[in-house]
Amino acid sequence: MRSIAVKEHVFQELIPKEQVIPFTMFYAIGEDKDSFFITNDNNIIIGQQRPTSPLWVYIKNQLSSNEIKEVVNIIGERLVLNPNLMVDGEDRNIKSILEEVSRIFGISFKVNISKNSYVCHNTIKPEKGSGHLSKVNESDLETLTIFSRDNWEDIGFGLLTPEQAIKFAKRKLVKKDFHVWRNEDGKVVAMASVHKHGKIAFTDGVFTDRNERNKGYGKFLVHEITKELLGGGFLPILYADRRQVVPNHIYKSIGYEYCGEITEYRFLSI
Repeated sequence: MRSIAVKEHVFQELIPKEQVIPFTMFYAIGEDKDSFFITNDNNIIIGQQRPTSPLWVYIKNQLSSNEIKEVVNIIGERLVLNPNLMVDGEDRNIKSILEEVSRIFGISFKVNISKNSYVCHNTIKPEKGSGHLSKVNESDLETLTIFSRDNWEDIGFGLLTPEQAIKFAKRKLVKKDFHVWRNEDGKVVAMASVHKHGKIAFTDGVFTDRNERNKGYGKFLVHEITKELLGGGFLPILYADRRQVVPNHIYKSIGYEYCGEITEYRFLSI
């Protein structure tokens, strides 16, 4: 196994075309100046932006006993840096490896989230809704602070302090590819971020005001974002919590196609 620089783009050579979408996060990881990549140049790629972010593990073929030991050791090294490490990959390839890591280090783990990955080649226009796609301005800071707090809680990350929520909201104000949906009264009712990596565009952070749900705002927002991305020559992708029926149904209804599942595990140090 050897460390690699992102400019080598080894993952482009090792990951088959049909699996590029589920593992698109390798592109995002590579954009971080502190990114960590390691590979055996054959069938393993491991990447992480920083010790506090999820470690992504791609395994192409069945591993030999020596390769398994190498992967276990690498995960163990990252686990020392973060005892609550999250590890993402295909369940069939990483669960047994994490069981061995757990046995050696005495730290249990659990499924944090099972994610369906989706790609869209052609949009399906939803029934006409009210409102429009928009950017944000300083007057939206209070709303974005509330959204940041509520979204963080909704996805199971716990509670943000008021200071943390404001910090997150201010980041959104200056982010180029951050979008909101405004209703007919101009009120911000939904939000989402887009991350572009070459010609792949990953949409995440989709959130609808808790008091404005079941009105189609999130659907309209993602549809319009997707339409713009396709028009700009990008390939739109996103992930959805497999347990959440509504988001998965919505994404399929506007043209997204299922293309694989990624399981995120979390180690539990306490």
